[in-house]
Amino acid sequence: MRDLSTNERRIIELIATSGTIARVDLARRLGLTGASVTRIIAALGDLGLLDETADKSGAPGQPKRLLSIRPRSYFAVGITFTLTTLELALVDAKGEVVATRSAAIPAGGARQIAEAARLTVARIVQEGGIPQDRMIGIGCAMPGNFGSDTDLLAPHEVFSELDDAGVLADFVGRLGLPFHLENDGTSAALGERVFGRQKGDGHSPYLIHLGHGVGGGVIVDGAPFTGAHGNAGLPGFLYPYGAPRPSGLDLLDGLRAQGHAIADFRDLDTFAPDHPDLVAWCARAGAQLRLAVQAASAFLDPSVIVVGGRLPVFILDRLVSVIRAEPIPAPSRGLRVAPVRASRLGPAGGAIGAACLPLFRSLFADPRTDFGSPYQNGRTARG
Repeated sequence: MRDLSTNERRIIELIATSGTIARVDLARRLGLTGASVTRIIAALGDLGLLDETADKSGAPGQPKRLLSIRPRSYFAVGITFTLTTLELALVDAKGEVVATRSAAIPAGGARQIAEAARLTVARIVQEGGIPQDRMIGIGCAMPGNFGSDTDLLAPHEVFSELDDAGVLADFVGRLGLPFHLENDGTSAALGERVFGRQKGDGHSPYLIHLGHGVGGGVIVDGAPFTGAHGNAGLPGFLYPYGAPRPSGLDLLDGLRAQGHAIADFRDLDTFAPDHPDLVAWCARAGAQLRLAVQAASAFLDPSVIVVGGRLPVFILDRLVSVIRAEPIPAPSRGLRVAPVRASRLGPAGGAIGAACLPLFRSLFADPRTDFGSPYQNGRTARG
C-alpha cells in the first residue's frame, strides 16, 4: 500500500471509529470542504479500502451515502503469548478476526520462537488466500518491559526464552513483512481504542492489562503514549511480588493451589461464572484494583478506564462490578475518578491489539508520529 496523506488517514480513522458515516458529516467533523472529501474518497476508493451504500433509515429526501471500511480489503497478523502457546490472529482493516491459529512455544530461545511464528503466519495467510500486496504487516505483543537500549527487552520471568538482546532481529529477519513490536498492555490498549471502542469512551482511554502481570496501556488523544522508553502506564508496582496480586497469573496459581487442573489462561473458560473460587478471587482482586483506578485517574485523567487482558469477559465483568461496588476516593479536591468498564474483546484483545499495531501505523497514524517505543523509533522494519 502507498503512503497515505494526513487527511486520508484522518478520514480513514473517522470512518473506522464511526462504523458508517456520510461524506457531509466527514467534511463537517474534519473541517474539510465537500470537494476535498470527494477527491480523497476517490483516491481511497482506488485502493479498494472503502464501501459506500445508501442509507436505508427511511428518512425523507435524497438518501445519504454512507461510507464504511470494506471487509477483507487489507490485513494484518497479530502475535501474542499465553503461558504455553503463541496465539495468532489474522485481522482485516475493519477489525474483524478472519482466522486464528496457535502454536506451542518451542524451547531453545528467541530464534526458535521466531521460526515457529514464521511458519504459523505463513500458514494462516496461505489458508486465508490473502494476496501478499494486501498484507500490511505483523504486530507482536510482547509480555515484558523495554530497556533504555533500543535492542533490550526485559521479558516477563515466565518467558526466559525471550531474554535475548537479538529478539527483534530474530523476528524481523524471519517474518518477511513490516514488523511492529510493543508490550502487551500498549498493544491491547490500541486494540480497544480502534476495534473495542464503546460509546462514550472518548479519545484518551487507559487499559489495565491483567495477564502475566498487572500491566497497562495509555492512549492520549487517540494515539498510544508509551513514554521515553516504551513503558508508560504500568500499575504493577502497586502490587508487590511475594504478596497476592490482581494478575491473571496470580489467579491461575491460586486455582492450582486449590486443586484445579489448570495449565493456561484458556482453561478459565471451563469455570462457571459463579464458581466460588473465582468469586472469591474477584472479590479480593477487584478491591485491590480500586487503587490502580484511583492512581490512573490522578496521573492520567483518562476518559475511561478499561479492564482487560488475558482473562475471559465474564471474569472481567465480575472484577469491574467489584471495583464499582464501593466509591473510590477522588485523587484530589475537585477531581473525578474515571469511569470503569470491562473490555468486550476479552482474551482476543491481545492478538487483535497486536494486529492493530501495523493497521494503525499504516492507516490511521501520521507516519511522522513517534509512538515513543524504542522498537518503533526506526525499528519497524521489513524483513
